[in-house]
Amino acid sequence: MRAAELVTGRLHGSPGHPSVLLVPALRMALGTALAGWTALLLGLGHGYWAAISAAAVLHSVNVRTAAQRAVQRTLGTVAGLVPALGVLAVHPDPLVLVLVIVLLEFLLEYVVARNYGLGVVFLTPLALLLTDLATPSPAGTFVLDRALGSVVGIVIALGCALMVVHDRAAVRAERALAACTEAAEHAERASDHGLEPSFPVVQTHLAAAVVELREADDAAAGELWPAEIDPTELAAAEQRAHLLLERFAR
Repeated sequence: MRAAELVTGRLHGSPGHPSVLLVPALRMALGTALAGWTALLLGLGHGYWAAISAAAVLHSVNVRTAAQRAVQRTLGTVAGLVPALGVLAVHPDPLVLVLVIVLLEFLLEYVVARNYGLGVVFLTPLALLLTDLATPSPAGTFVLDRALGSVVGIVIALGCALMVVHDRAAVRAERALAACTEAAEHAERASDHGLEPSFPVVQTHLAAAVVELREADDAAAGELWPAEIDPTELAAAEQRAHLLLERFAR
């Protein structure tokens, strides 16, 4: 319930505000639709690759991280097309192709959690080899379709991230700061008055509030519409919350 309140803004019976998740969802829907439609309009083979590239870029918390993912996606795709072209050019047997796919899948899962760009290096040939295994085609055609689809998807995704302004991210950060301050005051009262039965609930609410504050500030900091929050006030609120959590832990 507390998480829902922080997301939707329904605090103390107020009518609330549009969900902060609405803008990222709108960016994702608009970006993938435009990318897929543009790929079809241009007559690109495997046009869904454009939509997938757009979704990968827009799977981010703000404009800054979308730009970072766009760079990683671009560099990773370029690097991944080289080994893909090399494998496809030799026309390996299906069994060899399957073994290469398994190896690429292992490497992808191993590195993608650590670095998205490095994961794309293995994802790109993996996607091409899987497609070739199902419907063999000339290697150059596959590589060209993947390259053009990625360019279309990345460019459109960046455009959507910039054009769809997320002003609610700033509101979320301001609301999270107020909620964290309120939770800290409640925790201090409970601690000062020795209300030990309420300690677990108070501690949980405070922990949730300080985590939401950090996430909200990180999201707002990367948007074009920044939150009007004094950084020293935010840092003080976080420090106060963590000191109180340490007190409860002791």
